[in-house]
Amino acid sequence: MLCPPPAAPRTPASALTFKPKAPPYSPSGSLPVENMDTSFADLIQEITRECKNRCIEASSDFVAFLVSLVSLSSTYRADDGEDETSNETKILASVIEKLLDQSGPSLATLKLQFHFAKHYRDRESIIKKHRTKLASKTSPLVKEICEVNKLENAREIERLYQKMLVVITLLSGLGNPTIPTILREVAIALQSVLQPSELPRYVTLSKREKEEQLTELVFIVAGIRLFNRDCQRGGEGIDDLPSILQAGMNRTRLSIIQLLELLMEKVYKFTAGVEAAIQSHFYNDCEDGPEFKDILWSIEMLVATRQQEIYVRKLLSDLEICEEEIRSLINRLQNRLIQLHETVKYRTAIPTTQVYPQFIEIAEIWLKLQDEVIVLSYINDMLWQLQSLFPKSLSPHHQSVLERMLQEVEVLTDAERLEQTMGKLIVECGECSLAYPSNDTNFDKINLQFLGFCAWSFVVGKGALIPGNPNIGVAEWAGKCFAFSSVDAARQFGKCPDRFLYAALDIVRERQEYIHLFQLYNDIQIMNRQERLSGEYMPLKIRQDQEVQTEMHVFPTFVDKNYASSLWLHRQRALHLASICQCVTKSTQTSKSHFRTGICLQTSMPKEKEVQTRKDGSTNTKKMKKYIFGLRGRDNNVELIDCAYNK
Repeated sequence: MLCPPPAAPRTPASALTFKPKAPPYSPSGSLPVENMDTSFADLIQEITRECKNRCIEASSDFVAFLVSLVSLSSTYRADDGEDETSNETKILASVIEKLLDQSGPSLATLKLQFHFAKHYRDRESIIKKHRTKLASKTSPLVKEICEVNKLENAREIERLYQKMLVVITLLSGLGNPTIPTILREVAIALQSVLQPSELPRYVTLSKREKEEQLTELVFIVAGIRLFNRDCQRGGEGIDDLPSILQAGMNRTRLSIIQLLELLMEKVYKFTAGVEAAIQSHFYNDCEDGPEFKDILWSIEMLVATRQQEIYVRKLLSDLEICEEEIRSLINRLQNRLIQLHETVKYRTAIPTTQVYPQFIEIAEIWLKLQDEVIVLSYINDMLWQLQSLFPKSLSPHHQSVLERMLQEVEVLTDAERLEQTMGKLIVECGECSLAYPSNDTNFDKINLQFLGFCAWSFVVGKGALIPGNPNIGVAEWAGKCFAFSSVDAARQFGKCPDRFLYAALDIVRERQEYIHLFQLYNDIQIMNRQERLSGEYMPLKIRQDQEVQTEMHVFPTFVDKNYASSLWLHRQRALHLASICQCVTKSTQTSKSHFRTGICLQTSMPKEKEVQTRKDGSTNTKKMKKYIFGLRGRDNNVELIDCAYNK
């Protein structure tokens, strides 16, 4: 490689207020028309010929893009009893009908999506493509230099030296080698590194070593020239890239901001008009409101402006990355030049090991600045093409339709719309699980379906894009997360989430501009493939809420006590009845049968009786005490006297 590797792109910063959360674009997966079979290729050619006959401008790639989207619809899927040819005829008629409506917003959206999917590239791809193109243009001359193995005379040495000067000037991008002053300055810088007398030793090296040394010479010579330019002792043909880039960034940012302001003004108007029309048409059944086709046109215009907004914001994020990279490179260049000035200050001879690495680093920084020029030019080119693909003004009829829809309607910005629902939380959403910013640490990383637009409004409004507010809560159902514009919208969605998901999928299939807007092409294609392999088509479930008034207990209630639901019990009863039918009852009079007579007995019932008992009485008894008589003065004549007394 004769050029340094490109700088790695950085992650763009998140935008303020509501912004559709579009997933990253993959150009290789956005145009899946290369693997079509022969029947689709013939269909594309037939549609292209029909467009030419009707004077419709449509490239074969764009026709293939439309066919790939239209074929995803369940309407154009071939049934078992239907011929494939009739299905292709339906697709052809649908594509032709869409191409005939050149002024329709739906076709404008599809053109935007096709152009962006085909031409948009990330920073790394843009830089790599530019460097590869530059290397391919100089590769014949580089190959010619590296294939020289012997120099016989001074003329050949001079010719090889001139070729090296041209290659070094072209690869460094510092001037035009056809201008003598520039080539002379390059020769002076190269002579300080490689003398013509050293070329015979250079040609004896291997081809790989020659390429490596030539690449090193490109950076060293470029660094010397840039240093001389900073010292104001050279720099012929070298542009002031830092000043050019800063001025270009300011102009590009101003252009993007102006275009974005115009787009957002349209977006706010169409959003307010569509929301008001949906409420009047579906809720109040207002007959004085705009017609349904005007509502559909407004929805298509809203989708088109939102799609353009997403692309413009994508370019704005790329510009912010470019600005950050340019700012960093300019600071690095200034610091390196200051350090190099300190190195060579007041010195007449300097070792090459001290200055050559600094020259190489200066050249690498300058080449990265050149890469930023390419990226900035690409952003401006994409911005101009996006403006040219979308109409700037509305027709008088459509302008009147929009004004009629905005009568007595307050036009709110996305930020004002989010503020209306701040402070509220979704607490009821059926069986869906809820997540809130306060209790989920990874809330910002949640991938919202429909780019963050209200899922319920999308279905009820037949594709209307009403911004959702994730701050009031996010509902999760079937592994997917949904945002809503209001608490009531979440409650309505929670009543039957499957119904709304099926209805949303049906809208996306039938309206091709939603497929790339929501980046659902691969998902729908995989699902169709699974349905085709299984041989079963899963029909959409159509449900509706109905109320029926009934009388309570119209007929008198009857409960059969002998009813049983067990089959075995019925079989047991049947067997019992069958055995009874075969039984016979007989009676016989015997001699002792007259003893069997009835006997009557009279009994008396027990009664409760009371009995008078005797009274309790008590008597006092005498208390017996013993006294010893004659103790004093008498030795053996002791007497015990018992006495009793009443207490």
